[in-house]
Amino acid sequence: MSEKREQLENIATDAVQRGGLHNLSFRTLADRVGVKSSSVHYYFPEKSHLAAALIARYSADFAAALQAINADKKGVIKKLDAFVKIFEDAVSNEKFCLCGMMAAEVESLDEANRTALGTYFQHTEDWLTDVISEGQPNGDLKPRAIARTLLSGMEGAILLDRVNGQRHYLKAQRDLIRVLISN
Repeated sequence: MSEKREQLENIATDAVQRGGLHNLSFRTLADRVGVKSSSVHYYFPEKSHLAAALIARYSADFAAALQAINADKKGVIKKLDAFVKIFEDAVSNEKFCLCGMMAAEVESLDEANRTALGTYFQHTEDWLTDVISEGQPNGDLKPRAIARTLLSGMEGAILLDRVNGQRHYLKAQRDLIRVLISN
């Protein structure tokens, strides 16, 4: 990947995580990188191409973070705490999950990008299901149902915690993990 393309993706990722894809213009992106907007169009002919690149990169980075959690952490609760920390770090940096932010704008995305978002969320749900299956779910909920609850809860928690600048909702997710799963 060229250095300029990587710089464009870095700045675009940050901008989308803070304000959404809809609010990002190629002209603003070009100004922030210090190039002409035609240079942005060279790498990303349309906004859908930029969205695809950002989703692919974020998905790969997130998958790598989940693999690192698997490699570094022992026990279900520690793995899930590390998962929550990913979202806490985003809030600390005044950001959203990039794919969560794009999901909020799904109606403006083309079919390929909608599919890519669905794949990101499915992989994340699958990872959570696998981790939860390592423990002992409390009650009648199956690991997949708990994974769906946690994933949707995390995406909502990050949104609500950004509103009030606190981590009350993310903390509630962490507490919910301890109620739903025994290590």
